[in-house]
Amino acid sequence: MGDYEDNPGRQFAAAWQAATAALDQWRKQVTAATAEALDKLDPAVRAALEAARAVIARSWGACQCPCATAHPQDKDVCDGRAVLSRRLGEADLPICAPCAVAQGVAEMRR
Repeated sequence: MGDYEDNPGRQFAAAWQAATAALDQWRKQVTAATAEALDKLDPAVRAALEAARAVIARSWGACQCPCATAHPQDKDVCDGRAVLSRRLGEADLPICAPCAVAQGVAEMRR
């Protein structure tokens, strides 16, 4: 033990190893948080762009939300008038504002 305390090279190596381990942990946490934020932001940006396109083109159409599975606790909120699209599974479906809100609430509950 005395040799370790008197050896600045070993002290530096131990401190360096602890610092790199802490930085690696921090990097992993930041990467995970950034990926999660981008996953949440991407659908919101896509929905906003689709809503703007629909407003300009006046091509809203009917709501195609699968209410019973997308927001089962609020399945009777649909007003039938799509105002934006949202990715559900592999497809972008036009959905109405009440369904969009209900889907968001259903996702927050998970």
